[in-house]
Parts: sequence; C-alpha cells; structure tokens
Amino acid sequence: MTPGALDGVRVLDLTQVMAGPYCTMLLADLGADVIKVESPEGGDQTRTSMGTPRPGSDTPAFHALNRNKRSVTLNLRTEADRAEFLRLAADVDVVVENFRPGVADRLGVGYEAVRAVRPDIVYASISGFGQYGPYADRPGYDLIAQGMAGAVSVTGEPDGPPVKCGLPVGDLGAGMLCALSIAAAHIHRLRTGEGQYLETSLYEAVLAMSVWESVEYFSGGEPPQRLGSAHRMSAPYQVVRTKDGHATVAANNQRLWLRLCEALDLHHLADDERFATNTDRMRHRPELIALLEGRLAATSTEECVDLLLAAGVPAGPILDYGQILDHDPHARARGMVEEYDHPVDGPSRVVGFPVKLARTPARLRRHPPVLGEHNDELLRKEPEVTDDDTQEGGGSVTWTRHPVPGTDTFAAHLILAHPERRNALTLRMYDQLESACQEIDADPEIRLTVLRGAGGRAFAAGTDIREFRDFGSGEDGVAYERRVARAVDRLAGMRMPVVAAVEGPAVGAGSALASCCDVVVCTPDAVFGAPIGRTLGNCLSPAVIARLYAGLGRARTLRALLAARMISATEAYESGFVAEIVDPADLDARIADLTTDIARCAPLTLAALKEADRRVLAATAPGHAEDLYARVYGSRDFREGVTAFLAKRTPRWEGG
Repeated sequence: MTPGALDGVRVLDLTQVMAGPYCTMLLADLGADVIKVESPEGGDQTRTSMGTPRPGSDTPAFHALNRNKRSVTLNLRTEADRAEFLRLAADVDVVVENFRPGVADRLGVGYEAVRAVRPDIVYASISGFGQYGPYADRPGYDLIAQGMAGAVSVTGEPDGPPVKCGLPVGDLGAGMLCALSIAAAHIHRLRTGEGQYLETSLYEAVLAMSVWESVEYFSGGEPPQRLGSAHRMSAPYQVVRTKDGHATVAANNQRLWLRLCEALDLHHLADDERFATNTDRMRHRPELIALLEGRLAATSTEECVDLLLAAGVPAGPILDYGQILDHDPHARARGMVEEYDHPVDGPSRVVGFPVKLARTPARLRRHPPVLGEHNDELLRKEPEVTDDDTQEGGGSVTWTRHPVPGTDTFAAHLILAHPERRNALTLRMYDQLESACQEIDADPEIRLTVLRGAGGRAFAAGTDIREFRDFGSGEDGVAYERRVARAVDRLAGMRMPVVAAVEGPAVGAGSALASCCDVVVCTPDAVFGAPIGRTLGNCLSPAVIARLYAGLGRARTLRALLAARMISATEAYESGFVAEIVDPADLDARIADLTTDIARCAPLTLAALKEADRRVLAATAPGHAEDLYARVYGSRDFREGVTAFLAKRTPRWEGG
C-alpha cells in the first residue's frame, strides 16, 4: 500500500466537537496514527449531539470528523488513567488538545507534563480566543468567533441583518491552520531535534481570513459593509439572477469584462463611462448588476453559464449538496465522496481529502472508531475488577433495595455495569444476573425490579465478543448458550414485575433481556435487534425469538433478524414492545412514577398476572435448539465472524 506523507507520526488527540477533530483528521488522512483519547462516560460529545444519531450509533457529525483514528477511553481525573495517558504520550510525536485554557494543565496532561516524558513533543492547543489575552477565558464557539472577528459584520445582503457564514469557518479554519503548523513544527524537529508548543484559536482563524476586508479598512479607514455575494475589490464578481435561478459570474478584470459584454450582446456597456474601469464598476455596482440581470431575465442558468464559459468568462451554476454529493461528476472524479464500511452502520459515505499528493496520497484507512474500540490493543492499565475477572470477562451485575415513596415496600434496582463495552454482557455477568434474580425473588418486601444499564449510553450492546475467542467447537457454543439461558430464563421467571429502563442500544443479549421484562420504557435513541447474521454468524434461542415475536410481531422480528436491521424506539413503541418513549432528562422521573404505581397494587395480583403472562407464552413455547447451537458455533463462519468483529472488518462468509 502507498505510504502516507505522515506515516510513522503518532498523534494523541485530546480534542472533541469540530476544530480539534478536524485538525487531527487531516493529519490522520495523511497517514498519521491518531489515537483519540475520550472519556469513558460518553466520549466526544459529538457522538450524541450535533444532529440526530442513527439508532444505536454515533451521530453522522462524529463520523464526518473522526475517520482514520483509533479510540481509547481514559478518565483523566484519576491518577491511574492520567499515568496511562503519559505512558502513551512518551511514545508519540504530537499531542493536540482543545480544552479551555488551563484545563489541560489542571488535569495533569498539559505541555509541561507531556514534555517531562517526551522532551521533543510537538504540543498544539486550539481554543476559542487563544491561551492569553482579554478574551482568553471566554467559551469558544464558531458563531461567537465569527461575530467577534468581523465575519458576521460583512456577511449578508446590504439591506438585511448580519448573518454568520454558512460554513463554520472559525472551527474549520482553526483546524486547518493548526494541522499546517503541526506539520511545520514536525519538520523543524526533524532538522533540529527540538519540539515546541503551538496554539491557535477560532478568533484568529476568522480574522486571518479577513484579507480583503482588512485591506479595505486599512486603505479607506471605514469598516467594510455587507455586500451580499459581491466582491470587495472587483465587479462584476457575484451571484446574478437568471430566468430560472441564479449563476455566479467572475469578470474581475478588464479583459474578462469586455468578453462578458461581447458574450451577452451588451456592447454598449463596454463604452459606458460608468463602467469604464474596475473602480467605476465598483462605484456603480447596483446599476451594473441591474442591467446584467435585465439581460439574463430571458436566459436560463444553463444557457448563461454556457455562453460565458464559451467566451472565456468564469461562471457557474449554484448547486446544492444533493446535486454535488449524489450527482456531480467532478466531485466523483476528484474523489471527494468516499465510502467505508462501519461495524455498526454498515456502508457509509464521507467527504474526501481535498489535496491530491502524487507520491503520498491521503487514504481512508479506518472507519470512525466506536468509543473505546482500541482499548485492548493500546492500553496497558488493568481494569478495576475483582480477582476472578482474570478467569472470565469483566463487568458486573449488581442490585440494591430502594424504598418506594408513599408505600411500605421496596423496588430492586438491577444494574448491568460494563460501560467501557456499552454494557455488553460477559459470562460472569450472566451468572451474576441469575444470582441477583434469585436473591430479589427471595425478598418478600420487593414489589418490582427496575433493570437498566450503567453509564447512560447503552442498555446492553449484546454479549462481549471477547468471550468467544477461545471457542473451539460447537459444544463450546452449546455450553455457553445453556449458561446464558439460565440467566435469561431466570429474569423472565421473576415473581414480581420487571421494568426495563432502556437508554441507547439494547442489541443481541440486550434485546433478549428487554424481551423478558414486563414493561419497557426507553429513550428516543434506544434501538433493538440482533444483527448477528451480519456480524458473528451465531443464532438466537427459540425462547428469545418467541418473546420477540410476542412483543414485536413475527414479521418485524424476522425482518430485523434476517436482514440484520435495527428496530428504532418508535417502531418498537408502535409494535407494542415498548410501553413509552421519554426524553432522557425525564427517564428517571418516569421510572419513579411507574415504580410507585406498580408498588401500590396488590402483590398477589401482580404475581398472578405475571404467571398468567408466562402461561400465555408457554402455550406456544418452542423446544430446545442445541442442535442449532452445535451447528453454528462449530462452523468456520462463526470463527471468521468473531475474528472479523474483533479486528473491526467485514467478515467473509463461506457457508460452512
């Protein structure tokens, strides 16, 4: 494979949202190994904000800014994880952060702390207004920077209100300038062995782009005003109206002006003293544009562009992003729309790298990382778990008694806790779940159980696939499924009602557990299903499928399973699987209200209703499936599925 220009350069990325991630993505596109360091509690805030995330996934905004990176999760407020960060920093070339000024130092990961372990480090900071100056402590947002650095004052129509630039020029400009300066600092280090600290800001990026505006002010002493699409230094150079829309025209010198007059049969304008020179045309711009648009009122945009291009005058149509990204042949020819395969979302598209390097072209090498996807391969820290975690996977299932207000009863709060794996279940957790259910059922004062995942990002994102690495035969799969079934069936057989509070994905094992609950309340980002046909190549138990049939319907369940498609919260609600969808901020209060309502009911009635529900399901209960387990878990396809999943690539099925 052709090397990238920055192959061999390793970057620790402490940034989030836009300016910093865009900077490090540019470096990654050029071949740098970028390790994105994120908080275990949700990671980069763009994963869940800045648009609507796909069910069970990160937002498209996160995907757009984080390709070609690896992700690890570290809580930099803890001594152990801070030490792990500095261990990583000792072996990298560049660190990039975009905290508010002073935060990196307070966390113990600022320039001086990193330089102590890597003396020649190139350390870059991006902030709203820079690390010093009167505005340094202000929050850094693109809109605010555009306003305070002048861009908003010159954007918009002359008789309209000021508006921001349509593109986030502060964020993206700061990211580009920082990437350029990091490359320059790296070259300096190669020559001299010296690292250095560098910093820039959204404010300075916007102000640095104010080339014509600053020239106008320095030359005339008056602040530049809004001109719509017109140019400050030449005319006609702007958008003009045509018969069916608009076109852009750039006749910004005398030669092009005369060609425009010739092409549009406006010879008299070439002799008009109002338009004799560029200075004259700028002074009389409103009259000039009115005359041009009067001529083009009978000409379509396509005809206008063709006429001007044929005469050698720069011109073009105004295309929207649908026309560009789906249909424009030039965007395709230039490689500006690229595709990749994401382990959660499947085939996806992204805007490509804008510079074509002949010897070391930029490449799309990695999909945007799942949170903490590369912890195992990059981190050495030992998880804070008990001794028996060394025998089987980590995570835990715990429960506590909570008094129900207004009653003399209790609710059990049952927590699936494996947040670094989105609460994916390990065999140890299944065993703990079985034991917890037995203990809760033995407590006569408990009127109901609330089941939820820890961390707020997921209910349970399936089974921890690392559990399957040592499977050598179909019998291993049969033994695994027996062990899982004991826990799942025990949850389904609880004496009193079980309420599931589902935030984020309830996938695979998560859907199985949700199907065992009597009432499911979820947030809008919840998602259900088991995409094992696309990922692992194993199967679900008939008992779980029967419960999904009961909640989702046979047709919807089979479509989800056979096509490896997720079921959204709305679809699950419409089918009756989910009782209610609530805003994340209201989930705890809604669960508390539901807990109180259930706890006030007669306990014998609650138990009887639970038993009646079990008998209805038992009337169509399927038989065992150990022959199916032996077949799929003993197959080459299953081993390939596990290997591919852990390697974050698409599996290659053989059918055997």
